Amino acid sequence: MHDLREVFEMVTKQTEPDLDSWKKQEDRQRQRSRNRRIGAIAVAAAAAIAIGAFALVSRPGSGTTSVTNPPAPSVPLVTTPPIGAQLVAPDGTPVRQFPGSFSGDEALQLSPDGTTIAFFDDSFHVHTVRVDGTNELTLTGAGNMNSGDAVNHTAWSPDGSQIAYPLSGDIYVMNADGSNQHAITHATGGMGYYYPVWSVNGTIAMWGAPDAGPDGGPADSEIYTVPATGGDVKRLTHNGVSNIEPSWSPDGNRLAYWNEGALWIMRADGSGKHQVDAQESGAWAPTWSPDGTQIAFIRYVGNLPIGGAPIMQLRTIDLASANVTKLHVHSLTDLNGPQWVSDGEILINRYN
Repeated sequence: MHDLREVFEMVTKQTEPDLDSWKKQEDRQRQRSRNRRIGAIAVAAAAAIAIGAFALVSRPGSGTTSVTNPPAPSVPLVTTPPIGAQLVAPDGTPVRQFPGSFSGDEALQLSPDGTTIAFFDDSFHVHTVRVDGTNELTLTGAGNMNSGDAVNHTAWSPDGSQIAYPLSGDIYVMNADGSNQHAITHATGGMGYYYPVWSVNGTIAMWGAPDAGPDGGPADSEIYTVPATGGDVKRLTHNGVSNIEPSWSPDGNRLAYWNEGALWIMRADGSGKHQVDAQESGAWAPTWSPDGTQIAFIRYVGNLPIGGAPIMQLRTIDLASANVTKLHVHSLTDLNGPQWVSDGEILINRYN
């Protein structure tokens, strides 16, 4: 293990790779050893106290979650890779560990009330699990044909009663218990829609293309929106390059997104497009801070020496100054992007 960690440290200190290195994202870790219920009985009382004392509550009008007081860890912090689901402060300091292993899972998203995590497993099924590691539910069945990077993503409605998710090239919405699963898009002509995100204004953004395509998104992928209740799909980008992984600002007035590797922002109607990270590239899976002043994202920095899984570093950018902060927090593949859930907490399925 010491040899592996030494090689990992050397890899993460390498110089930044060129854009061609992103093609390595297609190598994905498939091992799953969830076993979330291990130790659940032992920590149930402590977890219940932690949840009660440090409840996550919705910030009115923000569509994000906020914490009344910085929570103490509900279970001991994991320090050996893979670390699993963890809340970290904006400077990378661990704040709270969630029980169980999420190895092989992706697209972790905490519910607005802070009680439940939704995620995809490696067979493209949507699950939910309580933050104390109990009551894991499989909400969707077999048949999801989506495969590839930057495709699968779960999104809670602002009130936490519903979850949006992609299924075989369309966007679906279901109740949080898995009932009433229905499509809100109806792609035709080979078109597909992926990676939904839900705004406080009741609009779902996504990206679409005739084919899910290669790592980094196909050249003809664009950002679209659709009402969460279904209806007309609106196209927001028209530039002939890869536009994927949208993220709503807390007020629902702006969208951040990947534009051929760079981090861009536009208004909700598609106007005012501009790049915000002139010195950076490879800004995967952006997520806004609750106050709208910063964006967290992950960037490819190398590959594991064993298995070859892409290593992603968590970073934040201050939108006023364009200053980028590199955190000592890493996940594997762009499928494990961050979620900025409060002013002091970022959720990430952490490797190291």
